[in-house]
Amino acid sequence: MQRVNSLNGSASGLGGGGGSSAASLRRIDSVHKFNTLNPNAYWMNSKGAWFSYVSLILLTHLAILAVPWMGTDQAWTLTNLVHCVGMYLYFHHVKGLPFDSTNTDQDCSFRLTMWEQLDEGKQYTATRKFLIIVPIILFILTSFYTKHQWTYFLFNFVVLMWNLVPKLPYLHKKRIFGINKY
Repeated sequence: MQRVNSLNGSASGLGGGGGSSAASLRRIDSVHKFNTLNPNAYWMNSKGAWFSYVSLILLTHLAILAVPWMGTDQAWTLTNLVHCVGMYLYFHHVKGLPFDSTNTDQDCSFRLTMWEQLDEGKQYTATRKFLIIVPIILFILTSFYTKHQWTYFLFNFVVLMWNLVPKLPYLHKKRIFGINKY
């Protein structure tokens, strides 16, 4: 009986022949299962995901702007803050496979955040660039609508950095001060 290695296309025997061990076959099966059954790795690549993401930001802003005592500058700053907190919690705090009920082997990703699982951890993909550019554009819009007032600018800049620093490739699979280590 032949088994095709999904990583490099080679075939190996299951009976221990051909120099492959059971542990390496389990690892290959685990990697293959992670790549095919992990919806966290590719959900932002699905049709309409980017549009839905931007629409959700706009709806949040309109809901905040509908509050009668909220000024435009405060509404944009609050939109930026809500986006930042939501993005941080969802992409950089949640670990594992929270939405996957088909994968019973969580050994592949139970210690990875959603950002680390996105596009199987590949850096500089179109999805990752999009998720980095959106907070920057939101910061620019917020700065414009707050008329570059120093206090709003400083607050929104800190919010932007809180959003962008965890996305740096240098911090991939690293935990600052042990936060979210376990």
